[in-house]
Amino acid sequence: MSPRKKKIFTIAAIAGGVALAAILFLLSPFFHLRHVQFVGNYRLGNDELVQRLNLGTNTHLILFNENAARRRVMENMYVRDVQFERVLDERKLYVIITERHLTAYVEHIPGSFLFLDDQGRVLEIRPATTEQLPVLVGLQFTRFQVGEILEVPDVAAFSTIVLYAQLLRAHGLIDQVSHINVRDTSNIRIVIDNIEFNVGGASQADEKVRTIVAILEDFPHRGLVPGSVDMRIIGRQFVLEILQ
Repeated sequence: MSPRKKKIFTIAAIAGGVALAAILFLLSPFFHLRHVQFVGNYRLGNDELVQRLNLGTNTHLILFNENAARRRVMENMYVRDVQFERVLDERKLYVIITERHLTAYVEHIPGSFLFLDDQGRVLEIRPATTEQLPVLVGLQFTRFQVGEILEVPDVAAFSTIVLYAQLLRAHGLIDQVSHINVRDTSNIRIVIDNIEFNVGGASQADEKVRTIVAILEDFPHRGLVPGSVDMRIIGRQFVLEILQ
């Protein structure tokens, strides 16, 4: 063997040895999980997430299969998205959860409620409501399936309902609403603290919800007596009518 060929062979052998050593190091227990931190999970507990992700002290951060882990976590309908960040030198895994917000209920048969998010997606079905959130009264729908958006005959009208639900959440009112009457989607009625606000349809919805906030702030005795406010025409002076 010529000296040149021998030199090339020696360099290749060294390079191969270094590569093998690097691979063995990357697959070594040095990269076993030591810490996990969950971010953004309010409804899902840490213990449930650990179980779904199948995490343990023998979890190898480099071999961790993010796609399979994501699928297992997203089997829970309350999860909108999940992302992972690995910090190898700290042997740490960040699990970043984006949850869907439970926004309203629909009683489709007596004693059975559909739990909806702020897009109208059915998150689960239960025999009773669990939180102080509005019940959608009079909502017509053709079919439903857990994990999918509720199918309704009038998509535009349903979009109006979803819009108001999103605005009520954005303005911090969603957990004060007892129910939303949507039998007539051109005269949507939002009931808060015994006061019925007839907001009409989708026109100037954000301004109407802002006005509801202002009315509630200026009426300290709300909830003691029933009342109603006709808000179908925005821009005029609204009058709180006390009902006897």
